[in-house]
Amino acid sequence: MRRLWARVWLRHTALVVLVTALVAVVVITVRDGDDGGHLAANRAQLRKACDGALPYEDLKRLAPDGRAGKLTQHGTMLEPRQESRSLLDCSLSWGDGYGVTVHAEALVSDVPEGMQTDDLLGTAGADGTYVAPGTTGQYGRRGAWVVAECVGGLRGRVRPTTDLYVAALVTDGDQGGDSEAEREKRARADRATALTGFRTAVHVANAITKAQNCGSAPLKVPTQVLDTYQAHNDNADWQSERVEEPGRDLRKCGWINPRSLPGLMSGPWTTLGDIEDSGLVSACQGTWDAEAEDNDGTQPRDWQITGVEAASWSGILGRTAYDAYEREGHVPGWGVTQNRGRPSGDGGNGDSGKAGNGGRDGAGAQGEDRISSYADDPQLALWARSVCDGRETYHRVSVIPSILIEDGATATLSAKEHAKLSRTARTVLDRYLSAADGWPKSAGCHDTKVLGEVEEWH
Repeated sequence: MRRLWARVWLRHTALVVLVTALVAVVVITVRDGDDGGHLAANRAQLRKACDGALPYEDLKRLAPDGRAGKLTQHGTMLEPRQESRSLLDCSLSWGDGYGVTVHAEALVSDVPEGMQTDDLLGTAGADGTYVAPGTTGQYGRRGAWVVAECVGGLRGRVRPTTDLYVAALVTDGDQGGDSEAEREKRARADRATALTGFRTAVHVANAITKAQNCGSAPLKVPTQVLDTYQAHNDNADWQSERVEEPGRDLRKCGWINPRSLPGLMSGPWTTLGDIEDSGLVSACQGTWDAEAEDNDGTQPRDWQITGVEAASWSGILGRTAYDAYEREGHVPGWGVTQNRGRPSGDGGNGDSGKAGNGGRDGAGAQGEDRISSYADDPQLALWARSVCDGRETYHRVSVIPSILIEDGATATLSAKEHAKLSRTARTVLDRYLSAADGWPKSAGCHDTKVLGEVEEWH
């Protein structure tokens, strides 16, 4: 009996050992199949993905060994005979937050990005954004976007166009944690990811313009990005927050000061300019500095000008910016025009060089104007159009008066004060266009036509 039990025990032990060995083999086999051995295939896929337009050297570090990449792509570059809005839509993902997505479009309408003055300055969002100096575009939550020109015309759309828009989103893994060290690490990663996004967008744009024989010079591949607004809070106390804005006190915005612009609040002013260093867009903003050390304590009176803005947009960016303001009713002639991207008429007295009255009601044109407390940032803007570097270009300047209106109340702007605002706005436009270090002068702007002024409090 003992021998029988011994044989049973031995057989049972052998069976357990065999099953254990088989399980180990299966586990090893699965692990080898799913968690390794994909690096070569992933990098080969990266080279060919998106019609071979991706920058392999910039992105190869993202391709893992442990998981196979998943590629989805379409567009007229891949299938010339298909009808699509896109030249290229491509996404390559490796899981765990690693991947790249690209969209390239031949534009027949506006650039699908914010284009108002605060967008150019990077102040539209609370956290700012990244720009790559020398590249027309920005970086945001949806990745980096750039625009390029194709002199010979882009194929792939029914309507001919010479404007190319490319957006690229590169995701560099999941960034977690909220400690100071983790936030600093995340900030460094964000900057690196932004630069990779810009380089990817530019590489794709250049690949497209080359493939389509555009005859345009390739975009310069950026080597750095700048943060337009960087807040540092070392003591977790908002009063100790330090803000770095690399666009402060640029030479191109140095013309904004009360010495050269009569009508501005006297005293110290600070300026902020966009740092794209683009040939297609530029923006400047000036603000009276109430907290400056050399301020004598004088406070502005009602309707005294304490803020100035000036911006220019060329080509399709000009049309995009004009349309953006038009949707808010903030263009000469008041309201939406039938001629897309152009003012209705000339703003009243465009040919004579005098600003029209924009959106003023006929009954109050010669008298007082009442402004509600619900008017958002009331200011008087003046528009003009020029030819700059051979492209149609729109200019917008505005003067921002100091006025405090209690909730539910109204403020009265007299005809005399309105006339002062108009004169200063015209002076600002003339000074902006003629400033030796300003963007319009460097772009050779000429044949300027004043289109009219807009009361941005209606």
